[in-house]
Amino acid sequence: MGSGGGFVSDTRTVERSMMASTRLVVIGGDAAGMSAASQARRRRKSDELEIVAFERGRHTSYSACGIPYLVGGVVSDPEELVARDPETFRSRYAINVHLRHEVVGIDADRRAVRVADLDAGGERWEPFDELVIATGSVPVRPDLPGADAAGIPGVQTLDDGMELLRILDAEQPRSAVVVGGGYIGLEMAEALVMRGLEVSLVDAGPQPMATLDPDMGALVADALAGVGVTVHTGSVSSGTRAEAPRPLPTSSGASPAPFGPTPSKGEGDA
Repeated sequence: MGSGGGFVSDTRTVERSMMASTRLVVIGGDAAGMSAASQARRRRKSDELEIVAFERGRHTSYSACGIPYLVGGVVSDPEELVARDPETFRSRYAINVHLRHEVVGIDADRRAVRVADLDAGGERWEPFDELVIATGSVPVRPDLPGADAAGIPGVQTLDDGMELLRILDAEQPRSAVVVGGGYIGLEMAEALVMRGLEVSLVDAGPQPMATLDPDMGALVADALAGVGVTVHTGSVSSGTRAEAPRPLPTSSGASPAPFGPTPSKGEGDA
């Protein structure tokens, strides 16, 4: 395997590179990365362009928006959220996808990326002529005491959703607190209610969905209450206690129900 100064790629990669005049490496195997790879393939055939994608997760091209519906039981199988799997990309588009491979370094001068095999271990260097970085973003967790404690998973990827399902099935929590009243927070609150949990939603703003006008936000709050979510607006969680199944009081003095899974802060969340 390659390390700091060496340049070693696996034999199959070298052989493929000899057949195509140009090599495109894509970092990230979800919507953006695989859309870029597919568009590149439409423009250039496999004998002209070799395309290799590295994805650190276990799935490609999945519907992240469907994760709350998986948690809520509307979608019964995670594979239903996958639009195209790696075998489809290989057989139909001649795009070679490496799952559970994370790019941990880029050498722009040498035009190579350093790839870690997350399952087998070890690292290797992979050459590129063109590089697409489509890693997405990372949810921002509030800088609060206990925010990284067990039982507070994030929900960003399909793997995250499956891990949350595992926690729900294994621990059978009775209640949950969702911090943040944006799109993700609302969808996860509804999903957890559908699983039979007592759910509280905490948001720093005067209403959930701060991107909406006040009258529309009031309708959203009413709809949340209608499905059984207890809404605490104008409240900021001050932290969590890992040793006891309950959050610290909010800035408004309210103490929501004991928490279980709490999605990470995402787009639109407070």
